Amino acid sequence: MKLFNFICQYSSYRKREYDVKDKPFDFHSATFNIKVLTSETNGHYTVLDVIHPPNIGPASHMHPNGSETFYIIEGDYEFILDGKVIKGKAGDVIFIPKGIPHRFTVGQKGGHALVISPPELEFYFFKVSELLGKGEVSYETESNIGEQYGQVFIDYTKHWK
Repeated sequence: MKLFNFICQYSSYRKREYDVKDKPFDFHSATFNIKVLTSETNGHYTVLDVIHPPNIGPASHMHPNGSETFYIIEGDYEFILDGKVIKGKAGDVIFIPKGIPHRFTVGQKGGHALVISPPELEFYFFKVSELLGKGEVSYETESNIGEQYGQVFIDYTKHWK
């Protein structure tokens, strides 16, 4: 009976996981669409399609569980990667090694990027999005969810503002 209950719980979790794929959602005014789930890559990474409005970006953070890669489809981005400024435009690829502090700001016309992120990070974005839909989310709450899924904030200034 215990095995049956475990299989039912796992099956329910997997169904919920797949319910978030290919369904755009709002995250701090950016539109996220999960294209590839971590579970589909044997736990190695996730792929996100993200449309960013102008002049926003996350606070400085790092990912202890893996690297992150941005393929810029449209727009201009300014990354601060380990203290160095890197400018990216359509067609550029920006690679962020595991554990390196970084942030970015989207240019004045907004942007569109395909992002290969560390494993499980899709659930940080989705869970925070659900809470944002219900109202304000405190730094503490977002930071705790981030740490659970591999998004560790270093500084909370200018977070998606």
